[in-house]
Amino acid sequence: MSVRTEFSDLIRAMARRDWGTVDQLLDGLEASGWRGGNQVIGAAFAIAVNDRFGTTHSPTDVAHFVAETRAQFPGAESLPALEMEGLVRAALGEVGLIDNLSPETALQMQIVFLGKLLQDRDLTETQLEEFVADVERTAAEYL
Repeated sequence: MSVRTEFSDLIRAMARRDWGTVDQLLDGLEASGWRGGNQVIGAAFAIAVNDRFGTTHSPTDVAHFVAETRAQFPGAESLPALEMEGLVRAALGEVGLIDNLSPETALQMQIVFLGKLLQDRDLTETQLEEFVADVERTAAEYL
């Protein structure tokens, strides 16, 4: 199985709330060193954030979203809230907000956010496959 397929499968499992599969895939990806992960997860995160917020959002909207995410996902409270807000806002166009964020921390945050965003969207299987195809096309531009 290619790494890109593993990331697509991770996205599908997150959207389906199949947390056992998510855990297995995360373990496998961790063992493989996340090769290609930044591009695929980054693309999924950016697409999902922009779908969620569109062009009309405020820093307060982002702060509320981050607070909801941190409350909903047990591991998220250990991630720094201001940097989480900066990451979301960077995906929405304020790129200078993540200059000092390590790639490893950004990837952790993106995975947490992606879980929340996919749950909130509650995609049909057709919509999920369209989302995954869009992510794969976007990520391929950067690989």
